[in-house]
Amino acid sequence: MRTKHKFLFGAAAVALTSLGAVKAQAMSVQELAEAATPVANEYGLYPSVMIAQGILESSAGQSALAVNYNNIFGVKYTSGTPVYLPTQEFIDGQMQNVVEPFQAYGSVAEACVAQAQLLRGSFLYSGVWRENTSSYQDATAWLQGRYATDPNYAAKLNALIAEYGLTAYDGGGVAAPSTTSYATASPTSTPASSAYGLQSYTVKKGDTVYDIAAQYGVTMDAILAQNGLQATDHIMIGQVLQIPLAAASTTVSTSASAVSRTYTVQSGDTLTSIASVYGLTADELAAMNGITGNIYPGQTLSV
Repeated sequence: MRTKHKFLFGAAAVALTSLGAVKAQAMSVQELAEAATPVANEYGLYPSVMIAQGILESSAGQSALAVNYNNIFGVKYTSGTPVYLPTQEFIDGQMQNVVEPFQAYGSVAEACVAQAQLLRGSFLYSGVWRENTSSYQDATAWLQGRYATDPNYAAKLNALIAEYGLTAYDGGGVAAPSTTSYATASPTSTPASSAYGLQSYTVKKGDTVYDIAAQYGVTMDAILAQNGLQATDHIMIGQVLQIPLAAASTTVSTSASAVSRTYTVQSGDTLTSIASVYGLTADELAAMNGITGNIYPGQTLSV
């Protein structure tokens, strides 16, 4: 396809002693693209942007976080055991050295899935969804000031996309919003019919295979295999999927009240910026979560 650009994953980096780190293997741009592209397409994101973020956030694969913990996106701590590393943040208009908790992943592929879920999981990042954009530049512009505090973040991503020709990976694309959508599946969706071991489900606006699988408590692979689909295929509104169930008595909750909505605080977030996304005031959001002081990256809020 093109000359492979080595990231030098596994190169010498800052020595870390916590967590018994598992080092990532050497990886090229093409190999990262092979991990990121199907995930980005499944979630309605630009593969070029995801790949560029992986390059930028990992310092071309040489950061300690990438080498030792497969965290190529610089994702702050959300669950499990945190990894504390020095980093730099723009605070009050100046770059400052800070120590922050970061997330560890078992593989680069796992990191790509987590990244996609982060970007699709909050309307804060709705400006990077392909159905809401006209080009990858719209997505990179939206990330600046939301995903990262660097005032040149979009320009850096755009430069990497141009340098490595990453738009070639966007060719798979997504269907027009009128026929395909990638937003979170509706918790009130109900299957059209049922049979022993299988249930028919008609795809609705906002559905993804991932969300349908989560709704029914089955794996994505089970649904894909049952319907002769690949992970890179896109489901369409009105398409009927067969959902394999463990038993005929399997039921699905359709109560919207049973679904809780949460948001994980990102670097640069404020109560006001988060509240505005969900139609709340800062005071309402603070009261909902019993907050009397500052919020911090990795904190989970009820919204």
